Amino acid sequence: MSNQKKPTKPKKKSKTGAQDWVTADSDAIRAQLPKEGEVFGIVMQILGASILLVKCLDGFTRQIRIPGKYRKRMWCRVGDVVIIMPLYGMQPDEKGELVHRFRKNEVRWLINNNHIPEDFVM
Repeated sequence: MSNQKKPTKPKKKSKTGAQDWVTADSDAIRAQLPKEGEVFGIVMQILGASILLVKCLDGFTRQIRIPGKYRKRMWCRVGDVVIIMPLYGMQPDEKGELVHRFRKNEVRWLINNNHIPEDFVM
């Protein structure tokens, strides 16, 4: 009886569900790329009420709305690189929605792999 091994407890998962296996020195970066109809952009100004002014890679400057499911989670600052979805059908050259915001290491990866030009990022 005393020689039996006690069952081990499973490791606790992180609250966010993120995987902890990516280290700072590894090249395994998962950066989301724009799908069909989506565009890279850079935040130029925060207008308030979850509205951002974004300069897009296709040459247009759009007012971008942050959808409700991202309002508390995705905080944007001036200079952040984002993916936006233009609102086709309404005013595609003037309005859009935020899809994704990139972190600094993801922006470096995008520049190194020629997805965005270096002079586009301030």
